[in-house]
Amino acid sequence: MHLFLAAAAILSMALSLPALGADDPAARKVLQATNDRNASGFQAGQSKTSVTLTLASGKSKTWLTLSRVLRGKDGRLKSRVTFLEPADAVGTELLILEEGGGAASQYLWLPKTGRLRRISGSQRNEAFMGTDFSFGDLQGRGLQTGEAKLAGSEAIGGAPCTRIDVAIVDGQDAYGKVQLWIDERLWLARQINFFDKAGAHVKTLVVDQVQAGEPGRTVMKKFRMINHLRNSVTTVETRDVDQKTPLPESMFVPEALGK
Repeated sequence: MHLFLAAAAILSMALSLPALGADDPAARKVLQATNDRNASGFQAGQSKTSVTLTLASGKSKTWLTLSRVLRGKDGRLKSRVTFLEPADAVGTELLILEEGGGAASQYLWLPKTGRLRRISGSQRNEAFMGTDFSFGDLQGRGLQTGEAKLAGSEAIGGAPCTRIDVAIVDGQDAYGKVQLWIDERLWLARQINFFDKAGAHVKTLVVDQVQAGEPGRTVMKKFRMINHLRNSVTTVETRDVDQKTPLPESMFVPEALGK
Protein backbone atom coordinates (compact mmCIF):
# COMPACT_ATOMS: atom_id res chain seq x y z
CA MET A 1 0.00 0.00 0.00
CA HIS A 2 1.37 1.09 -0.44
CA LEU A 3 6.03 5.48 -0.90
CA PHE A 4 6.27 8.94 -2.32
CA LEU A 5 3.23 10.37 -4.11
CA ALA A 6 3.21 7.13 -6.05
CA ALA A 7 3.30 5.00 -2.92
CA ALA A 8 0.48 6.92 -1.31
CA ALA A 9 -1.46 6.23 -4.47
CA ILE A 10 -0.71 2.51 -4.40
CA LEU A 11 -1.47 2.33 -0.70
CA SER A 12 -4.93 3.70 -1.37
CA MET A 13 -5.35 1.52 -4.45
CA ALA A 14 -4.63 -1.56 -2.37
CA LEU A 15 -7.73 -0.87 -0.32
CA SER A 16 -10.02 -1.65 -3.25
CA LEU A 17 -9.86 -5.36 -2.61
CA PRO A 18 -12.33 -7.83 -4.08
CA ALA A 19 -14.58 -9.35 -1.40
CA LEU A 20 -13.48 -12.83 -0.35
CA GLY A 21 -15.42 -15.61 1.34
CA ALA A 22 -14.59 -14.69 4.95
CA ASP A 23 -14.79 -10.94 4.37
CA ASP A 24 -16.96 -8.67 6.48
CA PRO A 25 -19.12 -6.67 4.02
CA ALA A 26 -19.09 -3.64 6.34
CA ALA A 27 -15.28 -3.63 6.45
CA ARG A 28 -15.10 -4.01 2.69
CA LYS A 29 -17.48 -1.08 2.28
CA VAL A 30 -15.17 1.19 4.32
CA LEU A 31 -12.11 0.10 2.34
CA GLN A 32 -13.87 0.61 -0.97
CA ALA A 33 -15.07 4.07 0.09
CA THR A 34 -11.49 4.97 1.02
CA ASN A 35 -10.28 3.90 -2.40
CA ASP A 36 -13.08 5.72 -4.23
CA ARG A 37 -12.37 8.94 -2.34
CA ASN A 38 -8.59 8.98 -2.18
CA ALA A 39 -6.94 6.64 -4.66
CA SER A 40 -3.87 8.95 -5.01
CA GLY A 41 -5.68 12.27 -4.50
CA PHE A 42 -5.06 13.01 -8.18
CA GLN A 43 -6.04 11.63 -11.55
CA ALA A 44 -2.69 12.94 -12.80
CA GLY A 45 0.13 14.73 -11.02
CA GLN A 46 3.78 14.80 -10.07
CA SER A 47 5.81 15.91 -7.09
CA LYS A 48 9.27 16.08 -5.60
CA THR A 49 9.56 13.74 -2.63
CA SER A 50 12.25 13.37 0.01
CA VAL A 51 12.85 9.97 1.61
CA THR A 52 15.00 9.83 4.75
CA LEU A 53 16.16 6.60 6.39
CA THR A 54 17.29 7.02 10.01
CA LEU A 55 19.01 4.02 11.60
CA ALA A 56 19.09 3.13 15.30
CA SER A 57 22.65 4.53 15.45
CA GLY A 58 21.34 7.94 14.39
CA LYS A 59 23.00 7.71 10.98
CA SER A 60 20.72 8.82 8.16
CA LYS A 61 20.52 8.95 4.37
CA THR A 62 18.16 11.04 2.24
CA TRP A 63 17.00 10.43 -1.32
CA LEU A 64 15.18 12.93 -3.54
CA THR A 65 12.74 11.58 -6.10
CA LEU A 66 10.41 12.76 -8.82
CA SER A 67 7.12 10.88 -8.45
CA ARG A 68 4.51 10.82 -11.23
CA VAL A 69 1.01 9.36 -11.11
CA LEU A 70 -1.54 8.94 -13.89
CA ARG A 71 -4.89 7.22 -14.16
CA GLY A 72 -4.82 5.93 -17.71
CA LYS A 73 -7.52 5.72 -20.34
CA ASP A 74 -8.16 2.17 -19.14
CA GLY A 75 -9.04 3.55 -15.67
CA ARG A 76 -6.00 1.93 -14.05
CA LEU A 77 -3.46 3.74 -11.89
CA LYS A 78 0.12 4.04 -13.11
CA SER A 79 3.04 5.48 -11.14
CA ARG A 80 6.71 6.11 -11.88
CA VAL A 81 9.36 7.12 -9.34
CA THR A 82 12.70 8.49 -10.56
CA PHE A 83 15.63 9.06 -8.17
CA LEU A 84 17.32 12.47 -8.51
CA GLU A 85 19.71 12.36 -5.52
CA PRO A 86 22.17 11.23 -4.16
CA ALA A 87 24.72 10.41 -6.87
CA ASP A 88 24.72 6.65 -6.21
CA ALA A 89 20.97 6.46 -6.85
CA VAL A 90 20.51 8.92 -9.74
CA GLY A 91 18.49 7.40 -12.57
CA THR A 92 17.09 4.46 -10.61
CA GLU A 93 13.39 4.10 -11.43
CA LEU A 94 10.41 2.15 -10.16
CA LEU A 95 7.26 1.65 -12.24
CA ILE A 96 4.04 0.38 -10.65
CA LEU A 97 1.11 -0.55 -12.89
CA GLU A 98 -2.36 -1.42 -11.62
CA GLU A 99 -3.74 -4.56 -13.20
CA GLY A 100 -7.14 -6.19 -13.31
CA GLY A 101 -8.56 -7.56 -10.08
CA GLY A 102 -6.72 -5.06 -7.89
CA ALA A 103 -3.23 -6.50 -8.49
CA ALA A 104 -0.20 -4.48 -9.61
CA SER A 105 3.04 -5.20 -11.45
CA GLN A 106 6.38 -3.57 -10.55
CA TYR A 107 9.47 -2.90 -12.65
CA LEU A 108 12.83 -1.65 -11.34
CA TRP A 109 15.42 0.02 -13.59
CA LEU A 110 19.02 0.06 -12.33
CA PRO A 111 21.22 2.39 -14.42
CA LYS A 112 24.50 0.93 -13.11
CA THR A 113 23.70 -2.45 -14.65
CA GLY A 114 21.40 -1.27 -17.43
CA ARG A 115 18.97 -3.97 -16.39
CA LEU A 116 15.18 -3.89 -16.14
CA ARG A 117 13.92 -6.16 -13.38
CA ARG A 118 10.35 -7.26 -12.78
CA ILE A 119 9.56 -7.72 -9.09
CA SER A 120 7.47 -10.81 -8.37
CA GLY A 121 6.93 -13.63 -5.91
CA SER A 122 9.05 -13.58 -2.76
CA GLN A 123 11.06 -10.64 -4.20
CA ARG A 124 8.22 -8.43 -3.02
CA ASN A 125 9.49 -8.89 0.55
CA GLU A 126 12.86 -7.31 -0.26
CA ALA A 127 13.64 -3.82 1.08
CA PHE A 128 13.28 -1.08 -1.51
CA MET A 129 16.55 0.91 -1.85
CA GLY A 130 17.49 -0.07 1.71
CA THR A 131 14.50 1.77 3.22
CA ASP A 132 11.94 0.36 5.66
CA PHE A 133 9.50 -0.13 2.78
CA SER A 134 9.47 -3.43 0.95
CA PHE A 135 8.37 -3.74 -2.67
CA GLY A 136 5.30 -5.49 -1.27
CA ASP A 137 4.50 -2.47 0.91
CA LEU A 138 4.34 -0.37 -2.25
CA GLN A 139 2.04 -2.85 -3.94
CA GLY A 140 -0.27 -3.89 -1.13
CA ARG A 141 -0.66 -7.40 -2.52
CA GLY A 142 -1.46 -8.94 0.87
CA LEU A 143 -4.30 -6.51 1.42
CA GLN A 144 -5.67 -7.36 -1.98
CA THR A 145 -6.00 -11.03 -1.10
CA GLY A 146 -6.67 -10.77 2.65
CA GLU A 147 -9.82 -11.19 4.71
CA ALA A 148 -11.04 -7.93 6.28
CA LYS A 149 -13.01 -7.46 9.52
CA LEU A 150 -14.27 -4.39 11.38
CA ALA A 151 -12.53 -4.02 14.77
CA GLY A 152 -14.18 -0.94 16.31
CA SER A 153 -13.44 2.79 16.40
CA GLU A 154 -10.46 4.65 17.87
CA ALA A 155 -8.95 8.12 17.62
CA ILE A 156 -5.54 8.41 15.93
CA GLY A 157 -3.83 11.78 16.28
CA GLY A 158 -7.13 13.28 17.37
CA ALA A 159 -8.94 11.99 14.26
CA PRO A 160 -11.86 9.57 14.72
CA CYS A 161 -10.99 6.36 12.87
CA THR A 162 -12.53 3.02 11.99
CA ARG A 163 -10.16 0.13 12.63
CA ILE A 164 -10.06 -2.74 10.18
CA ASP A 165 -8.04 -5.94 10.63
CA VAL A 166 -6.95 -7.86 7.54
CA ALA A 167 -5.78 -11.47 7.81
CA ILE A 168 -3.20 -12.09 5.06
CA VAL A 169 -3.75 -15.32 3.18
CA ASP A 170 -0.99 -14.96 0.57
CA GLY A 171 1.64 -17.54 1.54
CA GLN A 172 4.44 -15.54 -0.11
CA ASP A 173 3.61 -12.36 1.81
CA ALA A 174 5.87 -11.47 4.75
CA TYR A 175 2.88 -10.42 6.84
CA GLY A 176 0.26 -12.47 8.62
CA LYS A 177 -2.00 -9.60 9.66
CA VAL A 178 -2.42 -5.89 8.99
CA GLN A 179 -4.41 -3.38 11.06
CA LEU A 180 -5.63 -0.15 9.44
CA TRP A 181 -7.14 2.95 11.02
CA ILE A 182 -9.27 4.80 8.45
CA ASP A 183 -10.05 8.47 9.11
CA GLU A 184 -13.86 8.67 9.17
CA ARG A 185 -13.86 12.26 7.88
CA LEU A 186 -11.16 12.16 5.19
CA TRP A 187 -11.43 8.46 4.20
CA LEU A 188 -7.67 8.08 4.45
CA ALA A 189 -5.48 5.61 6.33
CA ARG A 190 -3.98 7.35 9.40
CA GLN A 191 -2.02 4.39 10.74
CA ILE A 192 -1.23 0.86 9.60
CA ASN A 193 0.29 -1.87 11.79
CA PHE A 194 2.03 -4.83 10.16
CA PHE A 195 2.46 -8.22 11.89
CA ASP A 196 4.54 -11.16 10.72
CA LYS A 197 3.15 -14.68 10.43
CA ALA A 198 4.21 -15.43 14.03
CA GLY A 199 2.12 -12.51 15.28
CA ALA A 200 5.00 -10.10 16.04
CA HIS A 201 4.40 -6.40 15.36
CA VAL A 202 7.18 -5.65 12.86
CA LYS A 203 6.29 -2.28 11.27
CA THR A 204 4.03 0.72 11.76
CA LEU A 205 3.06 3.28 9.11
CA VAL A 206 2.05 6.64 10.62
CA VAL A 207 0.59 9.49 8.56
CA ASP A 208 1.76 12.79 10.10
CA GLN A 209 0.45 15.36 7.63
CA VAL A 210 -2.17 15.46 4.88
CA GLN A 211 -3.08 18.06 2.30
CA ALA A 212 -5.93 18.65 -0.12
CA GLY A 213 -5.62 17.11 -3.57
CA GLU A 214 -8.30 17.41 -6.21
CA PRO A 215 -11.72 18.54 -4.91
CA GLY A 216 -12.95 16.06 -2.32
CA ARG A 217 -9.64 14.19 -2.21
CA THR A 218 -6.73 14.15 0.24
CA VAL A 219 -3.02 13.37 -0.16
CA MET A 220 -0.54 11.97 2.37
CA LYS A 221 1.97 14.82 2.62
CA LYS A 222 4.24 13.32 5.27
CA PHE A 223 4.34 9.78 6.64
CA ARG A 224 6.74 7.40 8.39
CA MET A 225 7.40 3.68 8.25
CA ILE A 226 8.76 2.53 11.62
CA ASN A 227 10.69 -0.74 11.54
CA HIS A 228 10.48 -2.34 15.00
CA LEU A 229 12.95 -5.09 14.14
CA ARG A 230 15.94 -2.87 13.39
CA ASN A 231 14.70 0.27 15.21
CA SER A 232 14.88 2.40 12.08
CA VAL A 233 12.46 4.89 10.54
CA THR A 234 11.88 5.95 6.93
CA THR A 235 10.21 9.36 6.60
CA VAL A 236 8.57 10.37 3.32
CA GLU A 237 7.61 13.98 2.62
CA THR A 238 5.99 15.29 -0.56
CA ARG A 239 6.39 18.83 -1.89
CA ASP A 240 6.12 20.82 -5.13
CA VAL A 241 2.94 19.09 -6.26
CA ASP A 242 2.25 19.82 -9.95
CA GLN A 243 -1.02 18.88 -11.62
CA LYS A 244 -0.55 21.01 -14.74
CA THR A 245 2.38 19.37 -16.53
CA PRO A 246 1.03 16.86 -19.10
CA LEU A 247 1.95 13.24 -18.40
CA PRO A 248 1.68 11.05 -21.53
CA GLU A 249 0.78 7.41 -20.98
CA SER A 250 3.82 6.46 -23.02
CA MET A 251 6.08 7.28 -20.05
CA PHE A 252 4.32 4.64 -17.94
CA VAL A 253 5.54 1.52 -19.74
CA PRO A 254 8.55 -0.65 -18.80
CA GLU A 255 10.35 0.22 -22.06
CA ALA A 256 10.38 3.91 -21.07
CA LEU A 257 12.43 3.39 -17.90
CA GLY A 258 15.94 4.78 -18.08
CA LYS A 259 15.03 7.10 -20.97
